[in-house]
Amino acid sequence: MENNLYPFLFEGNYKTALWGGERIAKIFNRENTPSPCSESWEICAHSSSPSVISNGSLAGRDLESVIKEFGVKIVGTESPKENEFPLLIKLIDAKTRLSVQVHPNEKTAPLTKGEPKTEMWYVLGCDEGKTSVSIFAGLKEGVNGNDIESAIESGKFSDVIVEHDAQAGDCFFIPGGLVHAIGDGALIYEVQQSSNTTYRLYDWGRVGADGKARELHVKESVSTIDYSLPVPQKQKDVSCPFFNFKTVDLKGDIEINTNGKSFTALFVAEGSAKITWQGGEISLPFGTSILIPALCTAKLSGEAKCFITTLSDKDTP
Repeated sequence: MENNLYPFLFEGNYKTALWGGERIAKIFNRENTPSPCSESWEICAHSSSPSVISNGSLAGRDLESVIKEFGVKIVGTESPKENEFPLLIKLIDAKTRLSVQVHPNEKTAPLTKGEPKTEMWYVLGCDEGKTSVSIFAGLKEGVNGNDIESAIESGKFSDVIVEHDAQAGDCFFIPGGLVHAIGDGALIYEVQQSSNTTYRLYDWGRVGADGKARELHVKESVSTIDYSLPVPQKQKDVSCPFFNFKTVDLKGDIEINTNGKSFTALFVAEGSAKITWQGGEISLPFGTSILIPALCTAKLSGEAKCFITTLSDKDTP
């Protein structure tokens, strides 16, 4: 075991919201999920709800405190801050569509005192019996701030936002400043900057459990929107300044060694795998997330589709 570090598994870290469903428990065989379960924060060191390590000598410790202790040995030398984990990785079950949202980027975050949030979505599936879901991302050509406010007042927000027909396997890059919403029935794997800032621009006329409309953040949203951003296109993998996401069809063995530059966040999206390192091995059944520290060289083996996230495309197997 290198530097007393090893690949981390985590306890369940689940969230509930009125738009959530039951698929995270059903599909990924998770226990003790709330009902409905809207999100599983798979790997997170954000102070609002850090993941808790479930295996090895650090079991019971939260990831935030462990990274403050071990620093670059976990996050790697390419991390923006040596004592903070820069990403938050989630599963999202949208039984009904999410609100239309926009997140700050590095430029606008100081204006609203929020945290910058660029993210990507990989569509894992849709409602049973359907072959596609709606992904709302980007504004229609020529839309400006006045158009946005008019669409909110009239309840015709679909007139200004682009709707994409998405199937399982489609991936969308959602930079900070882009207006977006996850559609009804979408099951999503999300990689994002470590941020808990969301500005709700429009909520489709929905009311909360108390029968009242949920709070909107129109002022913050309008000041955060980047109208220069292009409408995103479907893609397979994502490489951006904040993370690199890649799908790997595993058949046999691959070495995971970033030479201390970056952690490796791994999710088994299909099949099963095994991770082996100097100190032992861990079986990785379908639906498992694991974090491999930057200074932990490991071998991944099996037959599986895996999602691998690092801080640089040079670090990805």
